Amino acid sequence: MKQTDSVPSDRSAPGRALGMGTRIGYGIGDFGFVAAWQGAALFLLYFYTDVLHLSPWTAGAIYLTGMIWDAVSDPLIASQAERFAARTGNYGALMRRAALPLGLSYVLMFSMPDMGTALTTVAALIGHLIFRTAYTYASMPYNTLPLRLTTDGDERSSLSALRVIGAALGGLTVAIATPLLVDAMSVTGERAGYLLAATVMGGLVVGILLVSSLATREPSRHRTVAANADTGRDLAELWSATRRNGPLQRLLVMMMLATIGFALFTQSQLYFLNHVLDSPGITAPVLAGPALAMIVTAPLWMLLAARTSKRNAMIAGLLVATAGYALMGLAPVSGTTVALGAVCLIGAGSAAIPVMFWSMLPDAIDHGELLTGMRIEARTFGLTTFVQKCSAGLAALLTGGLLALAGYTPDAAIGAGAASVITAMVSWIPAAFMMAMVMVIHRYPISRDTHSAVIEELARRTDRS
Repeated sequence: MKQTDSVPSDRSAPGRALGMGTRIGYGIGDFGFVAAWQGAALFLLYFYTDVLHLSPWTAGAIYLTGMIWDAVSDPLIASQAERFAARTGNYGALMRRAALPLGLSYVLMFSMPDMGTALTTVAALIGHLIFRTAYTYASMPYNTLPLRLTTDGDERSSLSALRVIGAALGGLTVAIATPLLVDAMSVTGERAGYLLAATVMGGLVVGILLVSSLATREPSRHRTVAANADTGRDLAELWSATRRNGPLQRLLVMMMLATIGFALFTQSQLYFLNHVLDSPGITAPVLAGPALAMIVTAPLWMLLAARTSKRNAMIAGLLVATAGYALMGLAPVSGTTVALGAVCLIGAGSAAIPVMFWSMLPDAIDHGELLTGMRIEARTFGLTTFVQKCSAGLAALLTGGLLALAGYTPDAAIGAGAASVITAMVSWIPAAFMMAMVMVIHRYPISRDTHSAVIEELARRTDRS
């Protein structure tokens, strides 16, 4: 008997109203994850090129290698996580075990000594791969929790909204604290400053993840793992379930487009501020603006979804973000005030993407179970994070490649061509990705009524078994 079919899901417990402690505990978890992920997204490429003095192509290649590593490790880790939860009844213990390695690996990435180009490249690559592996082990159980905590679509939206608020606070903290800590070490240089910032943020990440894992105790669901279960069978089931699940396929494409578009924006910001606007003094407010806007607007997107639908709320957010990116494209001729307004508009619209996405994904998994009879939990989230991280790696490679092709050189004045390329990377290119997402999501078929019908039918199947 297959692992996924061995014991029917208990659907009564997850339908209970979630306590405020559980909701807040889940929300703050993404503070830790985004503090680590966004810290790498905002500063690591710059650290590679301007502190370690690696070429943009080399820096991008490190990210590409990380993407390939994810292609190998993510499915294996997802399979292990799901079997772990089958044996123990929950995912929380795995999240707690991975918290310390994640924090330490974040510090490791920013602690590379000067060993010459070749050795520094190898050390940076190893640190990057360790970070990605630890991140997968920690984030996969966290991502799966809403599926275990509740079957109610609106409850999942509220968890996603709180998650986005926690994520925004994490992104805000790392965006503000890192430049301040780097500046505080200006006498000893940027290398020491980034090490200090990474140490502080790494310790904070560990503490936050431990608290979150203890606050979100999902109902225990032990399942018997089949004696003939193996990774090959697990991946075959995942492929079969994904191939037959149209809504899930749309969400995976959405994740790819959203990650590439936003990563291009975030990874290009420092270059844009320092070399195009020539306004490094506004770095902190520009980096903090999107996070503050997300904190304010995340609950509003949740309310809009409750009044209309998750699909409509997603589309509205994408259109707002598109307007923000277009406005950013005017900043080089309009000034820093326009740039500040643009990043706030980008943050406000972008908040709808994770609020709706992480609420839609459990619904799509329920839909897939009805279609296939297989309940694929951690493996689906593993596939999702694999797409997310591969897309981020592709975006980093694209960023490095565009900078190199534009003739960007650290510590040298840039030409008009390079300025135009950097401006496009923070404005027009992400805007195009947002519009592509509108085209993908406008035919998303799962509504509140259809999801309720899915849950009712799954419950009837459980009662009959």
